[in-house]
Amino acid sequence: MVPNVATVDVVCLGVLILDVHAFPVTEIPEGQGGQRIEQIRLSAAGAAAGTAVDLSILGCSVATLGAIGTDEIGDFLLSLLAKRGIDTSGVRRTSDAQTSATVLPIRPNGDRPTFHVVGANARYRLDDTALALIGAARHLHLGGPDSMGLFIGDGARQALECAAEAGVKTSLDILGGTPSRVAGELRALFPFLDWLTPNEEQLCDLYALDDPLVAAYRAIDDGVGGVVVSLGADGCLVVDGAGVTHVPGRRIEVIDTTGCGDALSAGFIAGLLDGEPPSAAAELGVATASIVTGVLSSDPGVADRVTIDNARWTLAPATPTRRY
Repeated sequence: MVPNVATVDVVCLGVLILDVHAFPVTEIPEGQGGQRIEQIRLSAAGAAAGTAVDLSILGCSVATLGAIGTDEIGDFLLSLLAKRGIDTSGVRRTSDAQTSATVLPIRPNGDRPTFHVVGANARYRLDDTALALIGAARHLHLGGPDSMGLFIGDGARQALECAAEAGVKTSLDILGGTPSRVAGELRALFPFLDWLTPNEEQLCDLYALDDPLVAAYRAIDDGVGGVVVSLGADGCLVVDGAGVTHVPGRRIEVIDTTGCGDALSAGFIAGLLDGEPPSAAAELGVATASIVTGVLSSDPGVADRVTIDNARWTLAPATPTRRY
């Protein structure tokens, strides 16, 4: 029997992480030395949970799917998602692994070395509740399937096929690097995918290329409907059948770059759901990512849709570091 589920705008299926941010960290003390800093924050993160939080802030109804441990970290992560009104009924808990978590000592310039535990993310499997949620949504976002063990193959394809059968639009973001085996499994998903939203390094790794624009066209040749390539401070490229659009970054004081890719994906999806063309949706994505860089968190903090829309129109474009 297929479970009854509530209709939502977006289902974010993928990596769920609790991030611990410490700022500013100039060095790791030796031995048992200590260092006083200004802030420590905890936030829901990962290419599924982080994107889900950003989408909720942007006014979308959201459900998350993934796996966490039965530990206290998992309890706290669920509470953070619940505070944002995110449906976590499809999150599965396991006693076989801890909830995925990352410690991020943030440098004064916003750089973020990481200490990461993969944990329960690698143990997720689809079930009837997940498929019912996907079929009832307007959009499915796969966040970091490359970091989900066996799910990247048959599970991810099944989720995308379920979405296609229900007329649900789809997108996919990459979490880490892409060794050859993982790259091949990701590319096998592209014929079922409307949008790919990686950063330029991830995209180039997929095809062992140096040029993100060439790599984006390779992804389209492999079946993706379109590609939104994050360029960091330079904004993003939107590549689809209509051509190429460069959306410049925005000038803002950088505190913490954690979660910028998730924010770009969230803003882009929210714009598409509002009926905006891809280039305009990408402008909302860049604005969302810009706000995220200005706070110590994996999300826009206390910002709301009005604040982010205002940033979209009022933040000055950054000067590109190269020609697009």
